[in-house]
Amino acid sequence: MDKIIILGAGPYQLHLIEQAKALGNYVITITPEGDYPGIKVADKTYYHDAKDEEYALWVAQTENVNGIISDQGDIFVRPVAYVAEKMGLPGNGYETAKLYTNKYRMRQRSKELGLATIESRLVRTLDEAKQAYRDLGGETIIKPVDASSSRGVYKVFSEDELIAHWDEAKETSRSGDVILEQFINGPQYEVDSIAVKGHVVPLMYADLKEFNIPNVFSSATRLYPSVADDETVRRLLEYSNKINEGFGMIQGISHNEYIIDEKTGEIYLIECALRGGGTFIASDIAYLSTGIDTADFLVKVALGKLDDVPEFRMNRCHCGYAAFYMPAGEVLSTEGLEEVKALDYVVNMKMNGICVGKQLGAMEDKNQRHAIVLYADTREELLARIEHLKELIKFRVKTDKGIEGPIWE
Repeated sequence: MDKIIILGAGPYQLHLIEQAKALGNYVITITPEGDYPGIKVADKTYYHDAKDEEYALWVAQTENVNGIISDQGDIFVRPVAYVAEKMGLPGNGYETAKLYTNKYRMRQRSKELGLATIESRLVRTLDEAKQAYRDLGGETIIKPVDASSSRGVYKVFSEDELIAHWDEAKETSRSGDVILEQFINGPQYEVDSIAVKGHVVPLMYADLKEFNIPNVFSSATRLYPSVADDETVRRLLEYSNKINEGFGMIQGISHNEYIIDEKTGEIYLIECALRGGGTFIASDIAYLSTGIDTADFLVKVALGKLDDVPEFRMNRCHCGYAAFYMPAGEVLSTEGLEEVKALDYVVNMKMNGICVGKQLGAMEDKNQRHAIVLYADTREELLARIEHLKELIKFRVKTDKGIEGPIWE
């Protein structure tokens, strides 16, 4: 029986843990104490910060494991690679993991590869940030270099706004480093890829539509496949392969986001991640779109059970998610929720424990989104079904401004 470590035991790691068990493996999780569903499923749990690389290595050596993996969390990418490299287990290199988890390193490596790259500056002090803002010519994005879920990310139009958001960006960064980068307007896309032993293959691609909410950088919809023209899709897939191969991806799944400059038509990398996409992208949407169970794939590749990328059929259907935020206040009703659950085209949903009487805070990051995964035979049918969801979901919240409902755009 093989032993495998899975970092994290939350809802997004649950299917991974279940599948590892179903394949006959002894599953060890590392997770902080809490009510995490994977704890009850795993064979053994070590209660500790799952980001701690040295601790994960100690557990792996103590248990003499055959593999280590996680998914849908940037915080796990580096410890997984660290342990795999130190123990000679199947995995991506540690330097590769650092490229995928540091926004400034992403930009620098993209330049080295000769790819069009968003102009950016690495800053550590407010004075450096002010100078970078001037150098970039205003209308800038400020980001922590190594945070997740869009925490600490702001679009700034003046030095006063830069100053107002500086402390949060700095404090949210695990390393303390901050990046300022030029703001680009244009359509956004996602490309997810899969790899075994250095053979990287595009898995699926999507159109992204962001919320029209100031400084909320998250998608209201992600719809697969993209309906961009064939030439645009070809360019996106080619660019994404250059990123993954140039960054040193050896195995697993990548989840990359791109923007095409509406003025020049140039493709730019926004973010790249060496893990499956959250909000059920890896766990549900990938299967709908391609027929691949990514949990099954990740477990097998982590244990060295695969010699090449498994066969799959791209774009088996039209699918994706529609998401909404709730305004701050007290939840008065969740009317329509049971009707949505009963729809045969709804596959999964994330409602963040929303219930009558719950006090909701202000919108801050992606983790506060509520999302519904669905599918259809055509893009037109998918859009119609999303509109039907909006009609059914009649949640109401008592806010300072009166009674308000879901925010879909």
